[in-house]
Amino acid sequence: MTIPQVLLIGAGGFGLSHLRELTRLEDEGVLRLAAVSDVRLSDNAAALLEGRSARSYVDYREMLASERAADFVIVSTPIQLHAPMARDAMEAGHHVLLEKPPAATIQDVDAILETSRRTGKLCAVNFFAPSGAALERISEAIAAGSIGAVQNIKGISLLKRASAYFARTPWAGKLRANGNVILDGAFHNPAAHLLYSMLRLAVLTGGADGRAAEPRRVTAELYHANPIQSDDTTSMRIEMSDGMTLCFYVTLCAKDVETQRIRIEGTDGAIEWNYKNEVTVWSGGRTEIYECSMGGNLELRYRNLIRAIGGSDVDLDVSIASARLFTLAASGAFESAERIRTVPGAFVRRSADADEPGAYIEDIEATTKEAFAAGKLYSEIGAPWAVPSTPFELEGYRFFPQRFRLDE
Repeated sequence: MTIPQVLLIGAGGFGLSHLRELTRLEDEGVLRLAAVSDVRLSDNAAALLEGRSARSYVDYREMLASERAADFVIVSTPIQLHAPMARDAMEAGHHVLLEKPPAATIQDVDAILETSRRTGKLCAVNFFAPSGAALERISEAIAAGSIGAVQNIKGISLLKRASAYFARTPWAGKLRANGNVILDGAFHNPAAHLLYSMLRLAVLTGGADGRAAEPRRVTAELYHANPIQSDDTTSMRIEMSDGMTLCFYVTLCAKDVETQRIRIEGTDGAIEWNYKNEVTVWSGGRTEIYECSMGGNLELRYRNLIRAIGGSDVDLDVSIASARLFTLAASGAFESAERIRTVPGAFVRRSADADEPGAYIEDIEATTKEAFAAGKLYSEIGAPWAVPSTPFELEGYRFFPQRFRLDE
């Protein structure tokens, strides 16, 4: 089999993680890094490329036009560039692996989907989702009736981000920059994997009528304690087309962080999956823990796309069509909230310490855990800084924004 050739657009930020993994797999003979494009290679990126045959470009369009033999392109750039770059890559004849989130708006994701269908090129998205082994274990437990009838799915993400996180790029924490919609908030970037994984599990466990479940209504409360445009603390309720309810919670303002996890609650038990790819099943008074790791996420995504291109894998682990569910729900969350609300200063402690959150919301860990346990939004459990929002209907939704005050 011919060794697949890969192009990388964006070697900074998370793109550097892609570059490290690509050079490692090149050394193992899994693939060949043909070329890299970046407006300015960092010293770390240049060091990784030193002595290798990979060509370097400043203009990604020039790379796409010159490297026609490449099998796929990885796009790891700022959010607002995802859609145009992915579309350009497919128009140039390449398959694509796109960093998460796939794009800022639903109309951009739909444009990527249209390009993929028209060109016949695959577009995968690098969401970290439950491994194949984890999905199989969860499916088996549900099919066996171990937890009874599934009632709801919940996700919780207690994260800490220091002030430097919001200064890492000019677009960090921004809703819009230089005329481009970005929506770089807590659930749209650092906790995007968790929200996507919840939707993935909802599709897996739902659709009893034979049709895939999808988000139909979202009610969300979006807040910030840090001096940013977008959210750093969010609670969200997603109602699926098959009647399933998803409850999602994230904050970047916690001191005591925890492994992000998803809980599937049934009438007779529960299942949890966490970022370590562990699956825990509580059933009949017993607790069983299964290790379901299948290797590094980037390598899994590369290998899956390589097999899909070659025809040996029927499905992509995370296709752009599957990722659209995330953008649909995320858009609905912004529309429901209407605007990002500021947590009053009386409940916030600020810090410039790299070991502390840039802004800590008083008792945010206990507050979020209480909301998670109850399956309620922050305002519904009486958080003193929380404000209720109204549901937003997603049927036929095709354009963002409609209700959200993007420039407020």
